[in-house]
Amino acid sequence: MSPISRQLLAVNSEGPETRVGVIEDGVLREFFVERKRDRGMVGNIYRGRVQRVLPGMQAAFVELGPKVERSAFLFVADVLGSGEERKLFEDADVGDDSRRKREARANRRIEELLKPGNEVICQVVKDPVAQKGARVTNFVSLPGRYGVFMPGVDQVGVSRRIGSDSERQRLRALVDQARPRDSGFIVRTAAERAKDQEIIDDVDYLARLWGDIVQRRQNQHGLGLIHEELDLPLRTVRDLLTEDTEAIVIDDAEQYQRVRRFTEAFLPRFVDKIRRHEGSRAIFDQYQIEPELRTALSRRVPLKSGGSLVIDQGEALTAIDVNTGSFVGSDNLEETVTRNNLEASAEVARQLRLRNIGGIIVVDFVDMSKEGNRSKVWEAFSGELQKDRSRCNLTRISELGLVEMTRKRTRESLHHVLTEPCPTCEGAGVVKSTETMAYEVLREVRRHGELADGERLEIECHPRVVEIITRDEREYLDFLEKKFQKAIALVPQKSWRYDQYRIAGKMSSELIASEKKLPSQGGSAGGQSSESADGTSGGGGNRTRSRGGRGGSRRGGSNRR
Repeated sequence: MSPISRQLLAVNSEGPETRVGVIEDGVLREFFVERKRDRGMVGNIYRGRVQRVLPGMQAAFVELGPKVERSAFLFVADVLGSGEERKLFEDADVGDDSRRKREARANRRIEELLKPGNEVICQVVKDPVAQKGARVTNFVSLPGRYGVFMPGVDQVGVSRRIGSDSERQRLRALVDQARPRDSGFIVRTAAERAKDQEIIDDVDYLARLWGDIVQRRQNQHGLGLIHEELDLPLRTVRDLLTEDTEAIVIDDAEQYQRVRRFTEAFLPRFVDKIRRHEGSRAIFDQYQIEPELRTALSRRVPLKSGGSLVIDQGEALTAIDVNTGSFVGSDNLEETVTRNNLEASAEVARQLRLRNIGGIIVVDFVDMSKEGNRSKVWEAFSGELQKDRSRCNLTRISELGLVEMTRKRTRESLHHVLTEPCPTCEGAGVVKSTETMAYEVLREVRRHGELADGERLEIECHPRVVEIITRDEREYLDFLEKKFQKAIALVPQKSWRYDQYRIAGKMSSELIASEKKLPSQGGSAGGQSSESADGTSGGGGNRTRSRGGRGGSRRGGSNRR
């Protein structure tokens, strides 16, 4: 495994949004964002009271306190003592003794386990939806960096995805020795090859956190929230703070004090790494994070040598194309291409982490004729991916320069969090050209001109479309005037998009909708238009158009630009 660089964590928490930048060797490597209004109830622990037990549904309704509007739903399999603890360890190797003990238990019914009025400690596993209350469980679990702590479940499980038997034995022995009595722990895949002290720190942190929750439960009178799932600043301490961390720098005074108290209580040997940002410059400006974020949302990423990456994120996979661009090198072509690919391999690995791209990924390196050079680039790329906390699997470079790989999807990508589909192209990334729209307007005039009332036919569209029609197609316009025996007037509308137009009082969306209803007209002439027909006829052309256009666009395709 490649050595981990010294890192600095910059926390921008002034305002309703919290952002965290992970900087390694002076370069932004990862980015996290959380908005306070988007936080749900999942992970919160409550002191509740059983309201009703429903034997027919093998479930119970649990009141969570005055601040939670609807009662929560507790299924029998989520009740301690039901014999369903095995489900918690389905993906973990728990050892034969624990397995035999579980299999010896018989499943029990909800009415044997709970009675109305019983107080229960429960954790939210699913947020309320519409009129349904939250779903809760008795199996409290506290996630850490390398594992999940489960009080009340006396066993240790190790993820089966850790392939080495000796590594699983090492992790099991470490956790078994460090965990409190009568508590459970599942070691996650992320623990593979982690240092002994890091594993022990994680178990110790979770045990301290559970002790704090127990203390608050004892001191609390009545129903209500006992423990709230950690927000982004505290998760940063839990998941990212290590011996290799130089500092966590926080710009907000209140958050600084809060994070320092949390670190002092649960990871006291790291408390001196918590620092307050000083100075008048914004923290993300101080560490040059904002320009990096703008690049991370761009399709093209420049390389220092003059080459570039082109990153296209689709629904099925992500394609990354490596280009030499203006990089011409100084030796032969093969050497130039290899140097370009080596630089690109490091940047591709960084962009995958920064953009949090998951799923299937295909990287198209520039073709190299020598097998030795392909191996050199592959080893460099593989080494960079070793620094990624998300698991990656990749194939060797093919003769065409392609690397197929997967990266575990742990959260939404940066594009999904920070962007939305373009309201003009509806996420397609392209729109019809101005010239194409000009000829589309003329076709619609040809179709519908004779149906218009009066002696004047008015066409409203974007000024560029008007210019093309009047400059290049005056002769055809004269032909239509003679054909329909009507004067045709072109009226430019500066505030409209290129694909918006109105002919004889009917918007493009209405004309397209009417064509779709005709069996003989199997297709739309105006394909790109996106206005809704319910707000486009009648007076107030510009205002009506704008309202219709935005409404239609938001119902458009789901692909992101």
